[in-house]
Amino acid sequence: MEGTRKDPDRKASPVGGSLMIGIRQVKHLVAILDTTPEELKAVLDSPESFYEELILRDPKKPDKQRIVVDVQGTMRAYQLRLYKRVLLPKLAPSMHSHGGVKNRSIKTNAEPHLRSSHAFKTDISNYYPSIHHSRIYRLFTNSFGCSPDVARICTRICTYHHHLALGLITSPILADQILRRVDRRIAGLCAKNQLVYTRYVDDITISGRYDLEKSGFARLIGEILQEDGFKTNPEKNLFGLLERDLTITNLRMVRGHLDVRLEYVDELIRQIDDAASLARGDEFEGPYYTPGQILGRVRFVCWVNPGRRFDLIRRFRSIQWQEVRAKARERKYEAERKTLEPKVPKAVADVTTEVGLYLPETESKRE
Repeated sequence: MEGTRKDPDRKASPVGGSLMIGIRQVKHLVAILDTTPEELKAVLDSPESFYEELILRDPKKPDKQRIVVDVQGTMRAYQLRLYKRVLLPKLAPSMHSHGGVKNRSIKTNAEPHLRSSHAFKTDISNYYPSIHHSRIYRLFTNSFGCSPDVARICTRICTYHHHLALGLITSPILADQILRRVDRRIAGLCAKNQLVYTRYVDDITISGRYDLEKSGFARLIGEILQEDGFKTNPEKNLFGLLERDLTITNLRMVRGHLDVRLEYVDELIRQIDDAASLARGDEFEGPYYTPGQILGRVRFVCWVNPGRRFDLIRRFRSIQWQEVRAKARERKYEAERKTLEPKVPKAVADVTTEVGLYLPETESKRE
């Protein structure tokens, strides 16, 4: 994609003067990372030593697996320091972005749509992997004001296998910066048409007071994203009424306020009742969840809709949780949870080629 279309970042303007990082010398970056030039070079020359690909398995979605990169050791320390000491203090998130942003959440993503009746939802396909290392390099040089040498090092720290990756702490904030221009264009289009726009990581929601299915917005949003190097999956485009057909980040609209999906509440109540049955030594439907897991779900529902607090807290407190734990141990039940499992590793030579050599010295000259 990068080589067959107009480069969306080639003449990118800075993301606002106050957001300039402006690290011009490698020695300053080395100080920020609490390292030495020799150690930094050694780490960047052997990145395969610090990464492991894991498979995230969700028992509720056995057919859907996600690859998560586990970063370890010195590389993890570099990413954390760069994130906490440079990126997080200096970069303001897009005003339309609600995922992975401090003081924003699935609730703040859904609340702007409360006055709308209809909505259109889509998502960006292959989100992190579609953000190539060359775009991150240009982000550090063109938008953040870093020197080519500093940008090259930062890019190697923040990317894996030539792109951003799930599991790297720096991926959300950098992806958000890459999408700022997309956000501005979509938000501008929506403002002209009395529509509301929010984004939660890669999930896009547009809402208004009229049916959007035949409005052409799905096509326009797809074109805006494509011009910036992203794609949507048209088969995942969703249209409908907010109070009947659609949820936003799994939250539904009910008479002007937010609530969780009815299926979620019904299943939570079933889990609480099932725990009560287990505590009595009666038939248990399962699967088994720990008291902490169920309490976390109760708190989540109450956070979304405080009106459910009294009933759910009453139900939860009525359970003899010590008996639940005892019966679970007696019957040898194990809690069902998401798991991370190692992926079959690639050959070291292959990983070294893909990970360790991402930014040749000619990178800046290709611009």
